[in-house]
Amino acid sequence: MTSGRLKPRVLLGVSGSVAAYKAVELIRLLRKFCEVRVVLTRAGSRLVSEKVLREASGFPVWTSLFKGSTPIPPGTPGGSHPLAVVPHIEFAKSADMVLIAPASADLLAKLALGLANDLLSTLCLYATCPLWLAPAMNTKMWNHPAVVQNVRTLRQRGVPFLGPENGHLACGEVGEGRFAEPSEIALQVESHFRLFGKWKGRRVLVTAGPTQESIDPVRVLTNHSSGKMGFALAQAALNRGAEVTLVTGPVKLAPPNVARVIGVKTALEMRREVLKAFPKTDLLIMAAAVADYRVRRASRTKIKKARGGLSLRLVRNPDILAEVLRRKKPFQRVVGFAAETDHLEKNAREKWGRKPCDLLVANRVGGGRAFDNDQNELLVFSPNSPRPVRLAKDSKSRLAEKLLGMLDEF
Repeated sequence: MTSGRLKPRVLLGVSGSVAAYKAVELIRLLRKFCEVRVVLTRAGSRLVSEKVLREASGFPVWTSLFKGSTPIPPGTPGGSHPLAVVPHIEFAKSADMVLIAPASADLLAKLALGLANDLLSTLCLYATCPLWLAPAMNTKMWNHPAVVQNVRTLRQRGVPFLGPENGHLACGEVGEGRFAEPSEIALQVESHFRLFGKWKGRRVLVTAGPTQESIDPVRVLTNHSSGKMGFALAQAALNRGAEVTLVTGPVKLAPPNVARVIGVKTALEMRREVLKAFPKTDLLIMAAAVADYRVRRASRTKIKKARGGLSLRLVRNPDILAEVLRRKKPFQRVVGFAAETDHLEKNAREKWGRKPCDLLVANRVGGGRAFDNDQNELLVFSPNSPRPVRLAKDSKSRLAEKLLGMLDEF
């Protein structure tokens, strides 16, 4: 944070997305812990008024690349002058973060290509503080090859993305492209300012999502895990400044901006990657829903439908959590997960007895709970507490922050 200020300063860019009106709520949430200055694009001004944003932030809204500039007097030696003002440089110098929310497809293209034809895109080229993006657009736009390539380019440069999410869009369609909830965006920004650097130098390995076990080239055995809890935990570790590796099964989520993302399909593939990375890991979080069984011998051709039933011979997959616990060094910490449909505390406590993790996180599944849900409620077993700690129903992002907060005690 720039010295001399009690609160960090977020420069909020509002571009021409239909979700621009949600910037008002986002500003209100951000102001609880930071100072917000708004840059509004020309397209954005068609969707939310400058006056409303000014009232929400408490500061004038910046809109023009040239308005407010003071030209350098002719003949000034060295091409500089103490009275010269260049808005995009002055605004970028004063920011501790540039957050563009919502970020339109047009804005993503400008940033990926390094274009600078308005105030917001120009100051992004100058700013040296973190740049975060929260996209919002129609599903077909988000999945367009040009947008996909622009997002890939920005991710490779280390730009974090918050969303988009799956859900109902303003156009009436349902799909990926929905603006992330303002409360979730504010949570991630607050965590960055409050916690960044706390885990600097710590190496964190997170597993997420389901595994898929082939029956034949068409069919698989799998489960309902979406990977949302594991991805939230990876993001929370990133917010603390950790070096994060994410090993994920097949999911439909955009990965957080981690050091490495390793995609796997089967339990055996996940075991291989976890055991390979574990020796250099300080903290392992096993949030993936790994299949307990696989087909003994998958068919190389599609199994044809027959009049009778179909019998599959299954064999047990390796227990990855048990294996890493046997290899665990004194400096390493391991967090395990237990998904139960009934007798949650009893079954989870039995698992913790067999697999004594540093934390065992249990949750109920089935009936629309946990799997592919944005919220969850947890029961956490810890050696620091004689009784399991109950974390009430909340967003998975907030629960991830609470879980890592419990690890701070170790």
